[in-house]
Amino acid sequence: MAEQMYLFEADGAEPAVDDLDGLLFGPGHVVNRSGTARVSVLTADAWRAEALVTAFGVRGLGGEYNVSRDVERGLQFVARTDFTDELAPLARRWSPGAVRKSSPVKMTPAALRIWVIAAGRPTDSGYLLPLAASEEVRWSVSGSALAGLGVPGALIGVRSGEPAYRISSHKRLSRLAVLVGEPPPDAPVSDWP
Repeated sequence: MAEQMYLFEADGAEPAVDDLDGLLFGPGHVVNRSGTARVSVLTADAWRAEALVTAFGVRGLGGEYNVSRDVERGLQFVARTDFTDELAPLARRWSPGAVRKSSPVKMTPAALRIWVIAAGRPTDSGYLLPLAASEEVRWSVSGSALAGLGVPGALIGVRSGEPAYRISSHKRLSRLAVLVGEPPPDAPVSDWP
């Protein structure tokens, strides 16, 4: 059932390894090792980690998630792919040097869906898509890519160390919901756009 949901995502495209750009538009991290790479992200909920590992598997990538205890943040889950040469092009695309050259990274609806799964959450004033606080060089790329999909957001939380794009207005929130499709299994409807 979970595979079926991913095979028929809102844009109708087949799942692709490049969909994991969604983690790097958001709070994810990439690590290179001997011509291979791995993508990982800390998530607040087990359903998010499980959905991400399913997304990795549907794209032919191995992965896992584990519990991470952080004194400041409490219980979290780290979802990560295996190291694979299939992720090396993604790692090169998101290297600080490549991002600084303003090479635009196009966001697909599937990549946006993965970003929402990893960290998206509603607030009283819209829907938040968190960013990696330590990767400021990626923030403008993420904002441009959101605008390119027709869901421009406002960059907030920079001073507090919790940067995110906030999507607001009924029109943009409706577009976001259409782009990301139905929630994954076990996802609370209240967390989904």
